[in-house]
Amino acid sequence: MGKKKIPKKRKSQDLPKLPSEEEIVLNSLLGNLKDINLNNIDQQIPSPQLACALIEKLPLDAPETIDIILAMREAFNEKTVQKAIKKTIFKLKQREISIPDLEPPKEMPFLIKKTERDEPTAYLGPIDGFGNRGIFIILPQIPKGIDIGLGILNDEEGIIQFILGRYSKKRMREVKDFFFEQIGTMVESTLPHAATILEKAYNRNKPGLEESSRDYLQLRPWILENIPLLDQSVIYDFIPLESVSNEILTDSRIDKLLGHELMESWIIKPEEIKPLFEKIVEVEESLILVSEAQKLDRIKEIKDQGVAQMFPDSKRSIIKERLEEMAYIFLKLDEEEYTRLSLISAFSLDEKDSILGVNPFLEAMVERSLDYYQQSSEEVDESKDMEEDSSSSIIIP
Repeated sequence: MGKKKIPKKRKSQDLPKLPSEEEIVLNSLLGNLKDINLNNIDQQIPSPQLACALIEKLPLDAPETIDIILAMREAFNEKTVQKAIKKTIFKLKQREISIPDLEPPKEMPFLIKKTERDEPTAYLGPIDGFGNRGIFIILPQIPKGIDIGLGILNDEEGIIQFILGRYSKKRMREVKDFFFEQIGTMVESTLPHAATILEKAYNRNKPGLEESSRDYLQLRPWILENIPLLDQSVIYDFIPLESVSNEILTDSRIDKLLGHELMESWIIKPEEIKPLFEKIVEVEESLILVSEAQKLDRIKEIKDQGVAQMFPDSKRSIIKERLEEMAYIFLKLDEEEYTRLSLISAFSLDEKDSILGVNPFLEAMVERSLDYYQQSSEEVDESKDMEEDSSSSIIIP
């Protein structure tokens, strides 16, 4: 009895025979690759079997092959078609033809989610009359955690306090809310702006403040390497200086600017204004200057001299920078009028004082500071009088 014939196994790469009508379509497609419409290729290829056959027989050296494979990969989700595409990619690699768009998409490991990295953010507070302001910087880190830099800067003394630490996102929000509540107004700015303010403060550090800038020294190398520092005030990126250079700084405009709640602290330090105040009191009580006109002329002369002494060129530059920074704060707060008033005042400081008078903004600051000092002195005197009256009225049985 003869051996029973065992049918040969079909090789895995062998494709099933196509119906005659699909064979005709296949030959037509292979003969006219340029005519294949890539936008609706699934309509020209009615079945996954035909798609696999076409991929298998595509000439690897044909310029149309790669585009056809790309289109079919998008049009057919069937595993058999995707498998045929991978085989063709492998053949292309063997011929040293590497096309990134044909590489199979890499599957992400389980439980790993693709997340967007948050961008660094910076916030700055307004400047008070003594040059202090708050700063808050947020620097997201990889793979997790957020570095926070926060503190108080002074444009004359330098970094008063700066703390750098890493926190979770939740803890970062808590620290931010607490800091903003303590400081008050804070506006979002750019990292280059904040870095420029930080670096200026660091370079102005007074002796004895080394401890306060220790944390900044950890951050400083990264800032200098990665953050471009500004060569002029950020406000001029929004409002050109020429737009306010012809504006006239009137007394009413100055009063309005200094009347804003963010400008309430813009006065001269008591220890600096006290000598000027005492000189004016001496003139008012003088027996030599009899007429009121003489006294007023002398007081005006003393005040003008006081402006010149308290605001040399170096100090005027600092006041100008403060006004430019306040203009930006007002801009971020959508207070356009105060933005322009700050810029006009800043521009006026470029002009030298003359025999016609001193700078009107600085003169207004002196007048305001004298009034504040006088009021404070009177309140202290009244308080002392009340204490004396209270003590003298005690009846001892």
